[in-house]
Amino acid sequence: MTDGSPVEWFTKPRRTHLMDAFLLDLMLVSLIAAAVGPADESESPSSSKSISSTNLVARWPDARARCVPASLKEVEIGGFLGERIDQNLDSVMAGLDSAIPRGFEARARGEDPPPETRRLAADSDLYKWLEGASYVFARTEDERLGLEIDRIADLILKCQQEDGYINTQVPPKSRFDPKVNHDLYIAGHFFEAAVAHARATGRKDLLDAACRWADYLISEYERGNPYYETVGSREHPEYELGFLRLGRAAKRPEYVEMACALARCATVGPMVRDIHAGAGKLHAVRTGYLLTGMAELYLETGEEDMVEHLSSLWKEIRSTRTYVTGAVGSHGERISETPFDLPPSREGEDHRHLGETCACVSMIMFAWRMHAITGESECFDAIERALYNHYLGAISLDNLGNFYYNPLHVVGDLSRKTDHGHRPLCARCRLPEIHSTACCMPNAWRFFGALPEYVFSCDSDGIFVNLYTLSTIRHTLPDGRLVHLSIDTQYPWEGTVRFRFLGKQPTSFCLRLRIPEWCHEATWTADSAGPEALPGGRYKSVERTWEPGETSTLSLPMAPRVIVPDPRNKAVSNTAVLARGPMVYCLEKEDVEEPVETASVSLSPERLRSAIQEEWQGDLLGGIYTLQVPGNIGTPSRPAQLKMIPFYTRANRSQDSRWIVFLPLR
Repeated sequence: MTDGSPVEWFTKPRRTHLMDAFLLDLMLVSLIAAAVGPADESESPSSSKSISSTNLVARWPDARARCVPASLKEVEIGGFLGERIDQNLDSVMAGLDSAIPRGFEARARGEDPPPETRRLAADSDLYKWLEGASYVFARTEDERLGLEIDRIADLILKCQQEDGYINTQVPPKSRFDPKVNHDLYIAGHFFEAAVAHARATGRKDLLDAACRWADYLISEYERGNPYYETVGSREHPEYELGFLRLGRAAKRPEYVEMACALARCATVGPMVRDIHAGAGKLHAVRTGYLLTGMAELYLETGEEDMVEHLSSLWKEIRSTRTYVTGAVGSHGERISETPFDLPPSREGEDHRHLGETCACVSMIMFAWRMHAITGESECFDAIERALYNHYLGAISLDNLGNFYYNPLHVVGDLSRKTDHGHRPLCARCRLPEIHSTACCMPNAWRFFGALPEYVFSCDSDGIFVNLYTLSTIRHTLPDGRLVHLSIDTQYPWEGTVRFRFLGKQPTSFCLRLRIPEWCHEATWTADSAGPEALPGGRYKSVERTWEPGETSTLSLPMAPRVIVPDPRNKAVSNTAVLARGPMVYCLEKEDVEEPVETASVSLSPERLRSAIQEEWQGDLLGGIYTLQVPGNIGTPSRPAQLKMIPFYTRANRSQDSRWIVFLPLR
C-alpha cells in the first residue's frame, strides 16, 4: 500500500489529547450520519452497491451473500447480551496487566522479552487484544482505551523490522521455524488487527505496516521458501482470513489471491474425515478457521472450489460432531473422525481436554459466514446454542476469567489434572494470570467486540433478527428506505419479544424473525391480526407496510425440556439433558450434599418433563431460572430434589466445583 492509498471511507479521525468538544461533537454527528445514511460503495472492487458498508467486522460484499450483518454503528445492544458486551471493556483493559504486552514492551526498549512471554504464538495474543480493543473503542469511544490502543500500536511499529517482519520471539527462535509453524498464523492475526485498528481510529500506519509484512511473506512465497511446502499440513490456519481482510481493506487484490493460494494448500473434501488443516489432523480450531476463511473467500471472489464442500461439512459437523452445549472437539483439541464420538469428559486420563474455547469461536465464525451464504436459520440456531452454553460458560460472569477446555462431566479427584496448565481444572484462569497458551481470552475480547454485528442481518428487502436481546436497529436499505426498529425482551429468561417500528412515516420492508429450533409452540401477534402459530427452526417473514409506532409480539414459550442424546453417542447412552429456552442445565456440587456423579433420575423422559419445576432466583449467579428435578443421589441412592443451574453459570461460586450435564436414567 502506497502513502496515497485510501483507508476506508467511514474511518474516524484519530483522537488526540487536545481535541476540543466542538470537534468531538462534529465527529460524532458525522459518524451517526454515516451509520444511518444511504449505503456507500463497498470496499470490494467487484461489488456494486453494498447493503451494509459500514461494518467494522463483517465487510464481505453482498454480490454472493444471501444477507450481510448490520453494522456495529447501526445497532444498540442492551439486555442480557448487551451486559456481557459492555463488560468486555473492563476485561480488555485488565488484559494489559497480564504478560501479553510484555514481549513488545521489552523489544521496544531494546531488551529481550522476559520468560513469561515465551508462549506459543505469543505475539498473536496482543494482536487479538488490539482487534478486540478496536471494536470496543469504536462502540464506546472510551478515552482510557483510546490511549492504550495508541500505545500498543506504537509498540508494534517499533518492533517491525525493515523488511516488514515482526516477531518478538525471534531470536531465540528463527523466522519460518518448521518446529513452530505459526509464522503465518501470527501475521494473519496482525493483518486482522491492523484492519480493525484503521477502521476504528482512522490511523493508517498499522495498515501500512501490515502491507509491508504481507509483501515480505508473498516475496518469500514467490522465491520458493521451503516453509510454504508444508503450510497445508503444518501451519495454523487463520492467515487465509488475514490476507483476505487486509487485501480488501488496502485494495490489494494480490493479497486475496495469496489467501486463496494458501487455502488451497490444505486438504478439504466432502466429509469431515477428509479435512487436514495444519498440524494435528482435524484440529478443531484450525478446521474452524480454515472453513471460515474459505467461506469468506467464496463471498469475496466467487471461486467455486472454496464453497464446494462447505455445505456438507457444515451439516456433518453440526449434526454429528457437536456437543449439546455447542462445543466441538472431543479428543484433546481434535475432532473425531468417527461420527457421534462425543464423550462428556476424557475419563481415565490425567486431563479432561475437550471443547476448547477457541474452537467454539472458530465454529461460530464459520456458522456466521454460512448464514451469509445461505440465509438459513439453522446457522444461528447453532450460534445461539454455542453462545449461550459453551461460550458464555467458558467465560466467568465478570468476563475476567476463562476456561481453555470445557468438559461436560467434571467429577472425582482432580489433583493431577489441569486446564491447559492452570490449576485447578474446575476453576477458570483469571486475569492477570493467563494460560500457558493464552489464545482463548484474547479471542473472547475480539468475539465480544464483534458480537453486536451478529444480532441483525440485512438484505435489499429488509432485516433478519438473528439473536434476541434488548436492542434497536437503524438501517437504511439500498433504495433509501429507513428501517428503525426496537426490540424489548428479557430473553433468554423470558420468551416474549416485542417489536416497535420507530420510523416517522409508513415504510414497507420485510422483517424476518428466527424461530429457534428448540421452540415448537411459537406465536406471532400483530396489531392488526390475531395470533399465528409458527414452527421452529426457520425464519418467519413479515412483509408489509409498517406504520409509525406499530407494535407486534413474538412469543417463544420456555417450558423446561428433556433432551435425549442420539443413541449413536454410546458414551452417554441412557441419559437425559435438561434445558430451558436456549440454555442447557447442569447439576453442580454446590447444590447437592452428595457427589454429583451419584445423581440419577428414575422417571422416563416423558414423565420427567412434566415433573420439572422452574424457579426464578434473582440473587443467584446474576439472576437465573433454576430447575427443580425429582431424582436420586448418594450411595446408597436416596430420593432428592436436584437443583439444576444453567451450564454457563457453573464454576462461579467456588474454586473447587464439580458438575455433570448428562443425568443417568435408572
